[in-house]
Amino acid sequence: MEPDRPFGPDDFPDFWAPDPRVGPALLPAAARRRLRLSLPALALAGTLGLAPMAPSASAAPAEESLSSLQERAEALGEEYGGHLIDMEGVIEEAERAEKRAEGTKEEVGTAQAQVRQLAVASYTQGGVDPAFSLFVDDDPQRVIDQASLVGHLSSSQRDKIERLERAIDRDRKAKENAEGKAAKVQEDLDELEERREKVQELIAKHPVQEMGPPDNLTPRTRQMKEVIIEKFGEGRAQGGVGCYRPDGGWVVGEHPKGRACDFMVNNEGRMPTQENIDRGYEISKFAQDNAERLGIMYIIYRQKIWDVRRAGEGWRDMADRGSITENHFDHVHISMF
Repeated sequence: MEPDRPFGPDDFPDFWAPDPRVGPALLPAAARRRLRLSLPALALAGTLGLAPMAPSASAAPAEESLSSLQERAEALGEEYGGHLIDMEGVIEEAERAEKRAEGTKEEVGTAQAQVRQLAVASYTQGGVDPAFSLFVDDDPQRVIDQASLVGHLSSSQRDKIERLERAIDRDRKAKENAEGKAAKVQEDLDELEERREKVQELIAKHPVQEMGPPDNLTPRTRQMKEVIIEKFGEGRAQGGVGCYRPDGGWVVGEHPKGRACDFMVNNEGRMPTQENIDRGYEISKFAQDNAERLGIMYIIYRQKIWDVRRAGEGWRDMADRGSITENHFDHVHISMF
């Protein structure tokens, strides 16, 4: 553990995220030279009263508003949820058909065993099974009548077997139909998911990213939170998800800016169970895989950091801050651009 002392932004420059600067200093050298050369020309044009040429109307398409993108995302989310419900329905339908078929197969097996028993009886002991021996005596007519009874029972069982086999065939076809429906719904889900991801990427890249109600988050951060909750659940039993707070802690400065969320895997300040540790790893992996699409800047989990700006270096160790929570053993921290 490091000696006690106050921390500042320079202690962890690799993941401290100041607001982006705007100005010529961020331009490449060639662009800055062009800008210096163009300034006198612009000043002269102003002196002569010449207005700069307006850009062509076809130069660039109008950017879709953030509210429009959010409405599209919401509509696609509702449609996606509806298809998920449809998928659950057809899967249940297939499972019911399969269960019925299994039950019917058992009945067929029982009936077939009875037919075999009766068939043996028809060729042994004068056509009578030992189970029917109480009905048999020396009267030949009784033996004939009993043989007729055995034949009738055997024929009835065969009819029953045929009916059961037809029921099995119906259930098999019902299961195949349900599986066909499920495949079609899955295709629709895949297509919807692709469309949702494109809209999510547009929201993440939209230049307007101001904190707003009801949660004091930027649209990009709110979307990331909703996407991860949709995939992994809110985890309320482990402490849920916390995002905005006025105090950002020692160095993690995105919480007060509405640009960070903590996904808890233990809410008691203790080491999580292995199951919850693995859940944290799954959230981290998903966030890492979708960082560019969702606008994720860096992830901290279990005293390690992964930064999209230094992605080639992988997960890097962090200094010991002294506690389970401050070292991010009980939550996954995700900061956004």
